[in-house]
Amino acid sequence: MGAWGPGIFSDDNAADLRDDYRALIGDGLSGPEATDRLLREWAPEGDPALAPVFWLALAVTQWNCGRLEERVKQRALQVISDGSALLPWRGSTDERKRKAALDAAKSRLESLQPAIKKIAKQKIAVCEWKRGDLIGLRLPAGDYVVFRMLHVHRDKGGAYPVMELLDWRGELEAAESIPEFTPARPFQKYGKGTFVEILGPGKRRLKDRIVPLRARHDLPDDPSWRQRGFVRAVRVFLWRDIDRHMTEDFGL
Repeated sequence: MGAWGPGIFSDDNAADLRDDYRALIGDGLSGPEATDRLLREWAPEGDPALAPVFWLALAVTQWNCGRLEERVKQRALQVISDGSALLPWRGSTDERKRKAALDAAKSRLESLQPAIKKIAKQKIAVCEWKRGDLIGLRLPAGDYVVFRMLHVHRDKGGAYPVMELLDWRGELEAAESIPEFTPARPFQKYGKGTFVEILGPGKRRLKDRIVPLRARHDLPDDPSWRQRGFVRAVRVFLWRDIDRHMTEDFGL
């Protein structure tokens, strides 16, 4: 967990906090109830490095939702004014960008916030596929490629498939006899890994193009399956972008 840029939400903790707050509101908690829950779960006061991230992310998220609380606003303005929100960037090449981000956040928090926005209840992702399952995907051209299930990644958003694209393309009937030793197709850019985690509700949108095969591959439970010639690297895709990734990442 850490920051990857000077923006308010260019930080794993900030992004997670934003998601947590919106999920609690979507579950029916009031703004103050959600804030109290997050204070208990995150305990920012016991962590000097976390506190500025926590209060800034929470304040900006609340403002964006039309639910900014005065107690949160004042703590966020405090970490800006006392320099603690800028401290990790002091002397770095991103110091000026971070200061600009903080100035923008301060201006936003001190301005009239928008009307209260309705936050929909978070939909939990479901993955019914299991390790070794083969999943056919019909390409726009009409033929098929096949993903092999490796792992189900679970987090607060639900369960997501981690798969590898087999180096095969053809008719659906022939996919049922793909041998277990078929190698994974490596990425054509961004390194040579093969692992893909696919997010989002796109499975429903693509249901006419996604076909779980009857055949499956027997993958061992021990770590040796990782040593079959592909690199341990994971790229994250959205189902809605799968056609673009097939072209750009896999050269199909």
